[in-house]
Amino acid sequence: MSMFFPSYLMLVVTTSCNLSCSYCYEGEKHSGSAMSLETAMKALHMAVAPGKPFHVQITGGEPLLESERVFSILELIRREDWPVTIAIQTNGVLLDRVTIRKLCKYAVSIGLSVDGPPRLQEELRGGSAATYRAIKLLDEEGVPFKVTTVLSDRNAGKLHLLAMTMHAFPMASGIGLDLLVRKGGAAGQSCCGLPEEGLLRDGILRMLETIDLLNRERSRSLTLREKSLVLRAFRQGSRHHYCSASKGESLAVTPDGSLYPCTQTVGDPSCFLGTLDGRRDGEPTCRLSSMRAEGSWCSGCPLDGRCPGECPSRMMYNRSTRRNLMCVVYRTIFDYCVQKGEVAV
Repeated sequence: MSMFFPSYLMLVVTTSCNLSCSYCYEGEKHSGSAMSLETAMKALHMAVAPGKPFHVQITGGEPLLESERVFSILELIRREDWPVTIAIQTNGVLLDRVTIRKLCKYAVSIGLSVDGPPRLQEELRGGSAATYRAIKLLDEEGVPFKVTTVLSDRNAGKLHLLAMTMHAFPMASGIGLDLLVRKGGAAGQSCCGLPEEGLLRDGILRMLETIDLLNRERSRSLTLREKSLVLRAFRQGSRHHYCSASKGESLAVTPDGSLYPCTQTVGDPSCFLGTLDGRRDGEPTCRLSSMRAEGSWCSGCPLDGRCPGECPSRMMYNRSTRRNLMCVVYRTIFDYCVQKGEVAV
């Protein structure tokens, strides 16, 4: 493939997973090989070549199923002293005290996949006892963490309960909302679907109110990622790209060295970019950088021209099922901020 220098590199260290989330966009993958150090090194050299700061996301599957490989990669990165930030996204099932301390040694930010309080987490993902045990360990170790929630019709009306649950953990610092992606397990019949607009609006509003109340008692504020995105985009007064993929600056690398624009597109032939050894079978037919969260509903919206935008791959897979539900999320947040006097219009 032609020379490319990603600023956001996703290393899919394994496609294996120890949970069976029915809505997983990767489908039912419970086994797979681990990424070799050679493959990781080739990918890292693509990102480091320009000499500019970049980000590495360690992901899977469940990356901690290959914890030894993960730490070998982290040792390689830190030994080179590259200008890089590193994060790992995990379900937390295998996150013990030793692993937490080793991740901190390599200055790795930790993100956990949590869809709700323990009972709801068990229904949607499984392994809730282990995940919440990991959260408690992070708290005891004094390690800040954020959680990412797959937003569906099963939890959209219960988001305030997630905020209340995180309030029990002083080191919890933020919650991010990722709309369910209609790919893999969620492409057909599953236990989850996209939420209706009314349910989504009510759920977001109640979550915002709950977070504001809880933060009065917290020394470390609990932030909602989407609220931060809305406020930043509105105050900057111009439209910016939602993510590195929308700028064409991200790259997901699978264990066998296959390349995709982001992890949500892994396995999709239309998004296949080639391999680390330079092989490419034809041109990819999808262009995430051309996806825009724009439509007739933008007219008259106070965020028109100052919108955070939307995940391009999510738009690609969800476009035939709903209009852009992130518009509902953003507008609900914006109206709430206006009401609270956080923005002036």
